[in-house]
Amino acid sequence: MARMFPTSDPSLPPYKSLIIQGDYHPSAPIHMCLSVPTGAKALLLSSARQALIRSLQEYNDEWLLSDSGTGNTCRSSSEVDIFYPPTPNHLVVLLSAFRTHEASNPVPLDSKATLDSVPSLLVLHELSAYFLPMNENDSHTIASYLQLVNYALALASFLSPESQTPMRFALFDSQLDKLKLPVLRTPTVPAFDGEESGDETPRPESVAFVAHKYFEWVGTFDRSDTNSLSDGSEVRRCTLTLHKQGSDIKSDIVWRWSEVPERAHSRCEGLAIAFSW
Repeated sequence: MARMFPTSDPSLPPYKSLIIQGDYHPSAPIHMCLSVPTGAKALLLSSARQALIRSLQEYNDEWLLSDSGTGNTCRSSSEVDIFYPPTPNHLVVLLSAFRTHEASNPVPLDSKATLDSVPSLLVLHELSAYFLPMNENDSHTIASYLQLVNYALALASFLSPESQTPMRFALFDSQLDKLKLPVLRTPTVPAFDGEESGDETPRPESVAFVAHKYFEWVGTFDRSDTNSLSDGSEVRRCTLTLHKQGSDIKSDIVWRWSEVPERAHSRCEGLAIAFSW
């Protein structure tokens, strides 16, 4: 079962496509990749290698610190392929290049983009980082973001024949609610002879509103400020709301838990974060 938490914690409902927004814990994409069925592969494509590593180090997930070296976890980790395309164009090229050995397409295979089997899960991580901070001189539009989503959906469809279990697609984007892009690009030259170019720039619009429509499920994380307990430790209250597109909000799935700092492992210099349900 798909999870964004350690193995003993709640499982996600069945899904084909899922978008996660808000202040999710940095280890959530890792837990999801490790939760694929035994022997299945997962693909994780992140916009920034150093940012991902730094966030994991600063967060200190207690389960990853204590269990990442065990046999079962090491086996699952070996089935996760991680790529770090530095720009949207690199991501498009990579998504277009992925093939499996069984693919009948005569296109020459790139060894780095050739997969030994069809992945069970595709995860895109922090697409908004490609477009933030927003710059008036950038040519990016809402379609620039949606193009990346479409390429990922197309890859999942291409690699998953009807006879096989479809590859699931998950997008983690903590800054999606902050991302606003124009609908259209500003013309660089007048459209008609004699027309003066205006100084108005296109008004940026929310990307999240449109992006949600491409996914079956939308998950929203909310992590409150830390609260100090009597023993001096600081606990953070968290909520995840899962909404299935087209359904009534009364049927939303809501999870609540706490992130508790613990000194639980000798390899951890500081406090590690454990999940309390």
